[in-house]
Amino acid sequence: MINTDFKISNTLLEKVNRNIYLILELYIETCKGLDYEDILDEIFPFHFVRKNKEKCIEVIEELKEYTTDFYLHELNPVQQYALFHLIEWWLEVTEYEFEEIIDEKELISEEDIYVAENINNIDNYKSILFSDWDFLEEGLAHDLEYYKIYGPAYEELRDINLEDYLELLPDDKKMEFFRTKNKYETYLKLETNIPKHEQLVIKQLYNAIMLRQNDPRRLQSTTETELSDDVSDIAKEKLHENGIIIAREMPSGYSKKNIGECDFYIYTYKDGIYRTIAIGENKEWGNFENQLKQLIGYMTQDVEFGFTILFNKSVQSSTALTKRLEMLKNFYVEVDGNKIFQIVGDILEIKSMNDVLVTKHENPERKGTYFKIYHFIINANSGERKESALQARR
Repeated sequence: MINTDFKISNTLLEKVNRNIYLILELYIETCKGLDYEDILDEIFPFHFVRKNKEKCIEVIEELKEYTTDFYLHELNPVQQYALFHLIEWWLEVTEYEFEEIIDEKELISEEDIYVAENINNIDNYKSILFSDWDFLEEGLAHDLEYYKIYGPAYEELRDINLEDYLELLPDDKKMEFFRTKNKYETYLKLETNIPKHEQLVIKQLYNAIMLRQNDPRRLQSTTETELSDDVSDIAKEKLHENGIIIAREMPSGYSKKNIGECDFYIYTYKDGIYRTIAIGENKEWGNFENQLKQLIGYMTQDVEFGFTILFNKSVQSSTALTKRLEMLKNFYVEVDGNKIFQIVGDILEIKSMNDVLVTKHENPERKGTYFKIYHFIINANSGERKESALQARR
């Protein structure tokens, strides 16, 4: 028997299934008198019928079998979709009234009473049989769009596993789902595979940037050098506690000057061994491409990772974020007609941090080895919020 969303007696469940059987029987007889394809698409998605005609017929026959056996069957999304639309089809094509009779002695619980009162009201079967309507196209389209934004967190919030509904999605939407799933799995691997010292550096830089961003009025009058000093000062204590040193304006790699071009230089000195962890550059909006090229020039193949801080004081944050992404997608350095340092793989996000991107680049000195660059942004342009605050004071 097809189980319901209500806990009801077996006697009552048998009567529900007898009514479902009659619906299926009429539908199957109607199909035999017509071209199957002309009527299958009334209870299945068009794309599903086009690619799975035989499976559609099998689902209908299977549902009919379920109504007559003694097992309790929980329906999968395709079966739910078919049965839901079979009920709607029945309501459209016939005015037949069911005549199941309920003996009050059969009623044990309040749920029994509710189902008994609606035993012959087929329209209410849509709530009796299904705990939710997640399988319907409108709901699935909505869920997929939110999944693309929030990933697995959305599935947890909605208590839904979208992979269970893949058969109901058109092929292009299946591809969107898998692209999103792979992206979030990559994010998870990225965040779980980051060495502890690297995680610490990135978190401290991010926290320092967020602290400075909390004072937009002061930030507007802050220079690049002052911002770099502030970030370094805020991050320094926690890093030093863990044996990591952050220095300002250190010579490194290929600089035009002897000193003063490398904004951040992060390293350790342990057991007599000097180890460069990261190099970073901070530049105001408008210099991002040159900033990235400078950073790569300062780095050597022994530097574990790099980072940029984009200091935006002049454009809307959405503009800066969009342009930054476009620039990264098209970034490369040309040497003797060859493109090097372009992005390898996808541009990733650190999901636990706002607007932090990660790119991977190949070391030209050692093919097959790679380095990462983290891209931070700090926004001092909040004209709309400033105007809102001013209007509130008038």
